[in-house]
Amino acid sequence: METRIKDLNIKSYYKITKLILIAVIIMSIILGILIGSYFYYRKMVIETEKNDILNLVSTVSSQLELYLDRKDYYLKEVINKSQFKSQFNELLQGEENVPLMEVLYDIQSKENISIELINKEGNLLKVYTSDREYEYRRGMDIDKAIKYQDDVYYVDTKYSGTINIIHPVLIEGDSQGFVRMKIDSDYIYETYLEDYKINQKGYISVKDRYGRILLHPSNIGYGEEVVKARKRQYPNYDWSELEEIVNKQMNRESGVGEYHSIWPGEDKRVKKISGYSPCIIGDTFLIVNLSTDYKEVISSVRNITEITVIISVLMIITGIIMIVYIYTVESKKNKLLVESIYHNELQEKNALLMHQSKFAAMGEMLATIAHQLKQPLNALKLALYNIEDYYYLKENDEEYLNTLFKSNYKFIDKMAETIDDFKFFFKPQNKNGEFNVYNAIMFSIDLNIDRINNFEINIDIQGDKDITTIGESNIFSQVILNLINNSIDALSDIEGDRYLKILVHEEEKNIVIELEDNGGGIKEDIKDKLFEPYVTTKENHGTGLGLYISKIILKEKFNGDLFIENTEGGVKERIILIKEDGDATRK
Repeated sequence: METRIKDLNIKSYYKITKLILIAVIIMSIILGILIGSYFYYRKMVIETEKNDILNLVSTVSSQLELYLDRKDYYLKEVINKSQFKSQFNELLQGEENVPLMEVLYDIQSKENISIELINKEGNLLKVYTSDREYEYRRGMDIDKAIKYQDDVYYVDTKYSGTINIIHPVLIEGDSQGFVRMKIDSDYIYETYLEDYKINQKGYISVKDRYGRILLHPSNIGYGEEVVKARKRQYPNYDWSELEEIVNKQMNRESGVGEYHSIWPGEDKRVKKISGYSPCIIGDTFLIVNLSTDYKEVISSVRNITEITVIISVLMIITGIIMIVYIYTVESKKNKLLVESIYHNELQEKNALLMHQSKFAAMGEMLATIAHQLKQPLNALKLALYNIEDYYYLKENDEEYLNTLFKSNYKFIDKMAETIDDFKFFFKPQNKNGEFNVYNAIMFSIDLNIDRINNFEINIDIQGDKDITTIGESNIFSQVILNLINNSIDALSDIEGDRYLKILVHEEEKNIVIELEDNGGGIKEDIKDKLFEPYVTTKENHGTGLGLYISKIILKEKFNGDLFIENTEGGVKERIILIKEDGDATRK
């Protein structure tokens, strides 16, 4: 014994070591997968946000480009009309009004700072503007238009903060002057850019093709190259990341980049994500830029970070618990072995119990068969005596003899019917077969009809006779037969009227069979143990297995249950059968 215990301890030690090692490896793998998944998810979130930023800034750029193209188109349409050319020519001759251009300005007055009519020398002829402080400034764009006698598109970031579109006025093929439309950049920002954000701190800014600021929520550095402006504002910071992105922007590229910068109104250096896309206007372009806070982008990942940490801690705690559990289990190996042996013995006893219950049921059936056959056998014996007397007394009454024979045949048929009933009772049936609940109950009553009549028990069966269910009808009849036998045994001990009421009905999801007798209640000391094996209310007879087996049959064979309660003067047994697919079959 000691050697065996020692061997078990050694095996237990190696097993503990092996299991702990396996647990550590598994936890390490899971933690590795968890952390790897976190970084992968974090990367995917950032990439998704970058794509969203790029899609958004590209959409804004396209809308702005479409708007500027439309403005350019309308201006060209007006300039090319012969009516306008005639009016412009009159303006050159001293007239003061150009009605067609005045109409165009009135329609677009909120969008434009001014519409200027200029002669071919660059002098102002007429201006349409609502700016009371308006002052004409010739500018580089007019000089370029005069030099090349062609369309000019110019972004004025330094002085007026406008987008200028200049077209020559051609009369009979010669340029007689120019029309300059100065589009208000503030209107563009309020209408097309201001509402676009990715998160709280995100904003859209616009630069010209040289990286000079046209629109920015900080209102600082207008007309100045953005990199130079930032270096001037914060000379101690490294602006190489921003410079690289701006160079790509000036090369008319679209993309997304990460860099460190300052939020407007703050002095703290933070990481940003910038999406940018060019907006083409004539022979130049604007740079539309959407900047957003890197931390806000990955804010959803922070929750995942916390969850990852929590899960990791839980994994470690779980691992420790597993190790302690393994140690505890293995250290109690002997106890587990004893429990295992006990469990095996219990299973064997349960198997014997099932066999015993089957034999007990068979014994009861045989007793019932004997009782059922006794009456027709006695009657048959008496009829044979009468035939014997008829023979020895040499009676000559053929009608009387035929009556005796017919009664004998009747008794024999009755015995054959009884044997067929019990043969059906024990014959295996289709587990998925459909049977009538009322008929199965009547079959159980018929098997016990002699005992019922002998004790003068009044059977009252009521309810729906057409309800059917799925299962083996003889197994169900065995349960009913057992309950009826219990009632008969209880009723046999009382004086006066005896009754057994049976009610069959259905509820929304169940089929219910209730059996109620007036045979006295169940003692309180065994009421809670009724469904345990070897518990019986019959002092001198009974195996104590009937209710135990009946409940098992209903649970395992019919997905049902059995409940028993005391009533005034008796007992009510309630069988619950779950309907197939939530509905009973009716025929």
